[in-house]
Amino acid sequence: MSNNSNSKQTIKRSNKKKIVKRIFITFILLILMGSISVGGYAFYCISNAPKIQTDKIYDTLDITTDIYDDKDNLVDIVYYSENRKISSYDDLPKNLKNAFIAVEDKTFWKHNGFNFKRMIGAILGVFKGERISGTSTITQQLARNVFLPEEKSERSIRRKIVEMYYAYEIEKTMSKKEILTAYLNTIYLGSGCYGVETAAKTYFSRDVNDLTLEQCAALAALPQAPSEYALITYEKGEKTVKLRKGLYANDAAQDRRNLILALMEEQGYITAKERKKATKPLEDFIKVGTNPLTSKSAFRDYILETVKNDLMTKYGIDEQQAISRLYTKGLKIYSTVDIQAQKAITNEFKKSENFPKAANGSKVEAAMVITEVGSGKIKAMSGTREATGEKLFNRATNPRQPGSAIKPLTVYSAALQKSYEYHKEGKQFEYHDYGYDRQGTAGYGDYITVSSKVIDERMVVDGDVWPNNVTRSYSGENTFMTAIQQSINTCAVKILAQVGVDYSMNLLKEYGISSAIDDRTESVNDLNYAALGLGAMAEGISPLEMSLAYAAFPGGGLRYKPICYTKVTDGNGKVLLETKSKSVRVLDEGVAWIMTDVLKKVVSNGIASGASVKGIQVGGKTGTTDDTYDIWFSGFTPTYSAALWIGTDDNVRMDTISFTAARMWSRIIDNIDAAKQGDYKAKPNNVIKYLGEYYTKGTEPIKVNIEDKEKEDKEEKKEKPGRDDRNDRDDRNNRDE
Repeated sequence: MSNNSNSKQTIKRSNKKKIVKRIFITFILLILMGSISVGGYAFYCISNAPKIQTDKIYDTLDITTDIYDDKDNLVDIVYYSENRKISSYDDLPKNLKNAFIAVEDKTFWKHNGFNFKRMIGAILGVFKGERISGTSTITQQLARNVFLPEEKSERSIRRKIVEMYYAYEIEKTMSKKEILTAYLNTIYLGSGCYGVETAAKTYFSRDVNDLTLEQCAALAALPQAPSEYALITYEKGEKTVKLRKGLYANDAAQDRRNLILALMEEQGYITAKERKKATKPLEDFIKVGTNPLTSKSAFRDYILETVKNDLMTKYGIDEQQAISRLYTKGLKIYSTVDIQAQKAITNEFKKSENFPKAANGSKVEAAMVITEVGSGKIKAMSGTREATGEKLFNRATNPRQPGSAIKPLTVYSAALQKSYEYHKEGKQFEYHDYGYDRQGTAGYGDYITVSSKVIDERMVVDGDVWPNNVTRSYSGENTFMTAIQQSINTCAVKILAQVGVDYSMNLLKEYGISSAIDDRTESVNDLNYAALGLGAMAEGISPLEMSLAYAAFPGGGLRYKPICYTKVTDGNGKVLLETKSKSVRVLDEGVAWIMTDVLKKVVSNGIASGASVKGIQVGGKTGTTDDTYDIWFSGFTPTYSAALWIGTDDNVRMDTISFTAARMWSRIIDNIDAAKQGDYKAKPNNVIKYLGEYYTKGTEPIKVNIEDKEKEDKEEKKEKPGRDDRNDRDDRNNRDE
């Protein structure tokens, strides 16, 4: 029995050993099979992952384009979906780099791309039903943000495997400094901000290298929940503080920000004293900026459209390629905008008291363009009163009926220029009696000049009593000068008739008015007295072209083509586009100088007194169309020319005349420093003064007495050109055409 018992126990022990051995072998086989499966799956994932080029990491990103003003200050940004700017490693403050490392990846400087121990633990945890989270290093986050943008919110083994592979490739080809820099340039930080440079500008209105410790910690707190923690919000909440109407500071990440400061102290990046000093509420250090150029988007749209077209022309690319380059490649557009001028228009356009009322309750709109004399640079543009956004209707570039604002271009300067040309050719002015009036050809003199006599009287044109004056009366004998000062319609038509509509139209085209219709085969055209003499055109003139045309007077007779930027560069400073306006000679320099003097007197002595600006002498002309559908003031200072239009989109009568436009024009110009600087051009050698008026040599009405001429020249030298020291003007001439 004893032997049998021992034998049975031996057999049991032997069987038990065999079972354990089998279990052990099975376990080993399972581990090997699991490893092979995991390895095979990993190999499959990596083999099917798209190849990446870590040396071109920024080429895969949308980078924001910058728009600068005429003083090279950043005033606007342009992007598709990701607002991102690129900073260099040296531009990133030490506290910013350390704050992100302290909270996101404290072993960043030591590891090779990922924390293998934490990653394996996380993957094995999946088999237990756990989610993969909180295991990514900064390198992995960079890989995910740049090369896995469509999958970065996905939590799966496959994504983690590919992410680890990409992290390995990044670490193999990029230095730690390059990795950290790329990470900080690509991380999403809420409120549409990609990268720390954009976030610094958005939340704190400063460059990233100027961030304080608390601001650095505030940004480092955002990646965990950028939408929830975004530092600004448009909705009032539990942890919000009002910044301005409709905008709040959001301090939902305060606890995490304080944790980051504590971690920075713990890891030796800052002292306890620095931590305590930086522990403060968000409202104490947030400063949200504003964007002056985009407050009214007409100029912004105009600039972008111009740059797009110029890219297409120069580089032979299609529209979509040009748009992609413009919105995603981090271009720098150096615009011509004077932000003070842009703000001046915007501020006045916001004031409802500046505007008249229209019949039927129609909305009264406005548009204004300011250009620089002698360069063609557009300094400000607004195509609407209140609306904001993109691709809005831009009234600044669309034609409207100019009324009498056209007269200096087509009537008065045309008459002086034609007289100048006749004298140069050795001829006298050729007059014709068209039978419209009793004056006929009498009183003009050998040439039409500022002292030519023009009778304001009843006229009959094509069987009708026409034109009418705003006063519905006639004032009798006038001169060229008084006729334009009082904007007398009959006098304008008489002078135009002597000049000729063909000559007038050709000059209007030289002024750059592209909307004028000069084709007689068209059923409606502008080759007539109503269009060229009174501004009742088929289509009209845009404020942009009107401003450029008026700039020719103080600009010495040169009209410049418009430019809205001086250069466009890529992110590295390479010049892609460059512009410089080309000039066109419209008037003789002497004629332009005399017209400048004439238009200054329209403001100082005529019906446009509302346009006067303290401290500077301005010139210009009002304009009102029939039934007061449109009112204008177009004018200039020594440095700036500007055209303002007010009206309705559907041609509805307004309860005012153009004195309202002159008043607003004055208020806007008065708030622009650059518009009130400089002096007008010196009198050209071919201009003489006689009996208080100016003439181009040879066109004066009588032979000039040399002694009188010398006396007037001496008196003239005592005058200071370009300035008007009168403090105010009365409104005695509050009339209009």
